[in-house]
Amino acid sequence: MKKLLITAGVLVVICAGVSLYLTRNTGPSHPALQAADLPPLIPTRAFYADPRAAYDYVVNSDATLMAYTKASLLGRDILVEDIATRTKIGTLPLGLSFLRWHPTEPLIRFIFEGNDWEVDPYNPDRQNWKRITPVKLSGGWSKNEIAQTADDTILTWGKTCNRCGSNMWLVSQDGLEAEQIAEGTNETVYWVFDENDAPVLRVDSLDAAHQRVFRKDGDVWNTLFDVNLNDAFYPLGQVRGDNTVLVTSSRGRDTTAMVSLDVKTGEETVVISTQGADLGWTNDITLDGQPDFIRLRTDTGERRALTDAGQVYLDILATFPQPVALGATNPTAGGRYVVQSLSPQNQSYVTILIDLQEKSYITLGEYHFRRFADDLVLDQAITFPARDGLEIPAMLLRPKGTTGPIPFVVMIHGGPAQHWGSGYDHMSQFLLNRGYGVLGVNFRGSTGYGKDFQAKGFMEFGRAMQDDVTDAALWLVEEGLADTDALIAMGASYGGYSAALAMSRDPGLFDAAIVEFPMLDVEFQSKYHPGFWDSGMFGWSRYFGDVENPDELGLMRKYSPVNQIADLHGPVLLIGGVKDQITAVQQVRDYEAAAIAAGKQIEVAYFKNAGHGVSHWRDELRRARLIEDFLATHAGGRSGGFEFVEWAPDFVD
Repeated sequence: MKKLLITAGVLVVICAGVSLYLTRNTGPSHPALQAADLPPLIPTRAFYADPRAAYDYVVNSDATLMAYTKASLLGRDILVEDIATRTKIGTLPLGLSFLRWHPTEPLIRFIFEGNDWEVDPYNPDRQNWKRITPVKLSGGWSKNEIAQTADDTILTWGKTCNRCGSNMWLVSQDGLEAEQIAEGTNETVYWVFDENDAPVLRVDSLDAAHQRVFRKDGDVWNTLFDVNLNDAFYPLGQVRGDNTVLVTSSRGRDTTAMVSLDVKTGEETVVISTQGADLGWTNDITLDGQPDFIRLRTDTGERRALTDAGQVYLDILATFPQPVALGATNPTAGGRYVVQSLSPQNQSYVTILIDLQEKSYITLGEYHFRRFADDLVLDQAITFPARDGLEIPAMLLRPKGTTGPIPFVVMIHGGPAQHWGSGYDHMSQFLLNRGYGVLGVNFRGSTGYGKDFQAKGFMEFGRAMQDDVTDAALWLVEEGLADTDALIAMGASYGGYSAALAMSRDPGLFDAAIVEFPMLDVEFQSKYHPGFWDSGMFGWSRYFGDVENPDELGLMRKYSPVNQIADLHGPVLLIGGVKDQITAVQQVRDYEAAAIAAGKQIEVAYFKNAGHGVSHWRDELRRARLIEDFLATHAGGRSGGFEFVEWAPDFVD
């Protein structure tokens, strides 16, 4: 027995030694990073394989029970707990959507496999699920709201057969009664209702570039006005008693503003606007049909209250370190409580439960990664001049403990109709901890800075839009921030397109590129886009043109990375999702084959269970490990090295 104990002890020591070896810090090779006082290296598993992760909290109306997704040694489940005691009540499987609570009873409601269900969390076994699917809407349906009282009907978008147009219904909570309250057409996009759930406005798609807003007069829908899809027009809530509704609109102006729309006349009165930028998102935290606060622009954390509840909410946010980035918001039925995930000072997320009546909050949970908060970095909104003088917005982050020129990653967003804004970003913090600066570029064509700025990117793929990416890298060098021999282009989707193109178009500027889930053949993407893009191809064609137009097809072919392999220089890490329905993985395979045939330096990784990005923790970890090792080799930052968790069958911490 003594011998066996000694043997076991030796094995423990050996295993511990192997574990330490496999997780050792691979130090930086770049001279500036070797001389830097970098913060401790955060293990890769802490970023992407945290067994303590908990998220998607949903609380019942009296704030006594909560449901949330929780990681564990055996995977992930939806747990239900008593909030006061934090004791487990029941467990539900993953795959549930539209999770919410009965407005008065301790019953959980959710959609699963196309049906609506209700279950007692104390007895959550499948045989106890009660089906509450709207019986008349067999052809397809979706809920637009949750019940706030026991007697409420629920506004639902649905159809009675597979070939019928979608109409609006008021559906009983048990699903047995359904009253049609609005009849749409095959072109109907959405309706706007008043406080009594009566339809007031209807919006139809006229063609690829226009929508028409109708007003209901009695039983007749009359045209109010048309909207050019170059303009923003988005109703923010219900029609109020004075026949007005708040709308985000850029009709007649460059940037979006919050306006009060008179539904009788179509006239707009500006309520809130910002100089030189579009308004950010509004939030409805009380479920009363009206927005409670608004973010004034995307690149700052400044917000403005629109209601008394919104002011209470913002006062509570002000008690946290600033700025505060907001994640998911889940109001409860009745409107007294709201669950909010937030990231104070870009320090990963914490989830709180706010009591709007008592003007107080409690913490429900926090991402375990927050233990590294002191080592994380705040972003900074900056601008730099493009070659034609246009000021380009960007978000700048520099690793702690560094001085002088260092390796830098130029981050290129997807879309291209998107933008980088202020807020916590996991990959950016991962790169910063490894020693790399990060510059998120809002090249012309990005959203958030007005119609004119966005329009400057139309049909400028591979040209002016790409020039802005190039000029971002040159600016970093000119400012003494980046080492000209350690510049990396990185992006996914359209960002992957731009990163790949940079390696062919600008020889000698970028030293390597990370290209993820990319569009690499613009002609292919135009012809074989996903079916759900069909109604939105106007937005695509503004940027990339019409494949049926010979001149525009010529531009697609000319500025596609797959057709510029001969000019490809430097190493490329190419990552593709086998199940990608947005940018088909065939583009990755074609680019890989052409690069190999041309003798180019390329590293390719396919994720068999990934679509347009990865979601499973094991894929997230593998992706991160590929990126940090690739960058350590080609840009000189540090890497956590191979981690034992990569061998583990389940979560290990």
